[in-house]
Amino acid sequence: MANERYIQVILPLKLEWEPFYRLPDGMEVEVGSRVRVIFANAFYTACVSRVDVTPQMDPSRIMPVEAVEEALAPISAREIDFWRALAAYYLCSLGEVYKVACPSIYNRKSRLKLPDTGLPEAPELKPEEEAAVSALRTQTKTVLLNGTLTRNILLQRARETLEEGKSVLLLVPETGHEEEIPGAMLYNSQMTAGKKKAVAEKLRTGQPCMVVGTRSALFLPFQNLGLVIVDREHDPAYKQDAPAPRYNARESAIMLAGIHGAQVILSSPTPSLESLYNARCGRFASVESGNSPSAIPIEIIDIGAEYRKRGMAGAFSLKLLSLMKTTLEEGRQVLLLAPKRIYEQGRRVEDNVLEYFPTARVANLDLGPADDEYDIYIASTAATRGFSCRNLGMVALVSWDGMLSRQDFRADERAFQLLEQFRAMCPHLVIQTREPSHPVFRLVASGQSPVEHMLEERRVAAYPPYTRMVKVQVKDVLENRLLKMTRELSAALGEAGIRAEGPFAPGHDLPLREIHILLPRDKTLVEKKAALGKTVAAFEQSRKYTGHIVIDVDPV
Repeated sequence: MANERYIQVILPLKLEWEPFYRLPDGMEVEVGSRVRVIFANAFYTACVSRVDVTPQMDPSRIMPVEAVEEALAPISAREIDFWRALAAYYLCSLGEVYKVACPSIYNRKSRLKLPDTGLPEAPELKPEEEAAVSALRTQTKTVLLNGTLTRNILLQRARETLEEGKSVLLLVPETGHEEEIPGAMLYNSQMTAGKKKAVAEKLRTGQPCMVVGTRSALFLPFQNLGLVIVDREHDPAYKQDAPAPRYNARESAIMLAGIHGAQVILSSPTPSLESLYNARCGRFASVESGNSPSAIPIEIIDIGAEYRKRGMAGAFSLKLLSLMKTTLEEGRQVLLLAPKRIYEQGRRVEDNVLEYFPTARVANLDLGPADDEYDIYIASTAATRGFSCRNLGMVALVSWDGMLSRQDFRADERAFQLLEQFRAMCPHLVIQTREPSHPVFRLVASGQSPVEHMLEERRVAAYPPYTRMVKVQVKDVLENRLLKMTRELSAALGEAGIRAEGPFAPGHDLPLREIHILLPRDKTLVEKKAALGKTVAAFEQSRKYTGHIVIDVDPV
């Protein structure tokens, strides 16, 4: 027994420990090797996390490794370090990260051979773009690239990094909006398993490559990563809601780059308040990339006032209908926007459009993309991602009050970002609203930015970015048990010295409750987050209540 060798492994399960296994005589493994083991009477492919360890348990109870999975590529130490960083930050188990990072598609080699990658074409840089690139070259901190003239700047930095023999990861918010860059490999959830595996195998060769992908691309096996770009870093689509790890690709990209010693560029024409705060605090460097969205005219129509003078016709005010008519007569196109709920209540917006403009060519972008040969486009805000139109004369927000939810402290920030996005698309923006005096509308219409107003509101309320938020969500089909357990969990958090607000009932009919926790951004943050995770885990175990509680760090 004295010569027995033991290892620890990561299993694709929600475990708070890394199980021990015994190596049979003659079997050799190293950290990152993939091995076949039995756990709870089932076979799993595990990742070796430690070798030649002294087990903290009775050796007679330790099972042997069944086999080494020679056909599977080993996991690098950097990948495992990244998994550990995610698990610690997002208060989940290492096994949950492993399950997401190495899905079953990686369990066999790909037969596909990807074409050789190359350098993106060298862009022609304007003087202001050249200045921004020069500033980026000297930065060692995470950089916030703020402005609209970013494409050429980012391509130039990517090209320079590839010329240095290092790889580049360009993250985009959602599938379907990746830019096809010659020489770059795409990676997203809609790709076939074979293509995903082929990208991973290409990266394992160590050849400098550029990958354009969504948040799951963070888990690719980069060997020599030199640059990570997060395009439109403010986009909430970067947040993974389920399953665990419930990570934000923006924060995770910074972790990944830190492990590789790579540069990070966060790019946005309307940066998140978190990134602006970090730049002001000195955690991020800030580089301006050109003009902010153009200060085009904004017209605000008070829906309440229009109703009082009988100036509404269905979803539209008579003012808006007149503006649409003028725009169409000028040979220009119109984009009409509304929250999703507008399509679910009463008459549909397109019904109103066809009533007043029966000869117009109308396209509903929520039903799929459309070319630029239509007169009027109708869409929810989500359907406008990637939309462009050669002759757009006006964007009209048919009803925007749903974006100003009192239950979401980020609502004002998102409304502002969307307004700036639409304002950059055309020469005329019209907003129909019941809250014409809302600070976001008032400031934007007057040509001012509401950023300072929003930051001050957050500071006074002690909300992010001045604190860190953690949302603890409890789900249960039995309402009485749900209420009882949520109250007891809130009390347990208080006893552990963690200030908890709630429980609250979210604004929908699902059987769940939420507890909100605001943690100060100081040297106690890591300690308090760890205490939170331990308290919830102990509560689940003592109450035999596993499977009901979800911890969401930095919810959106």
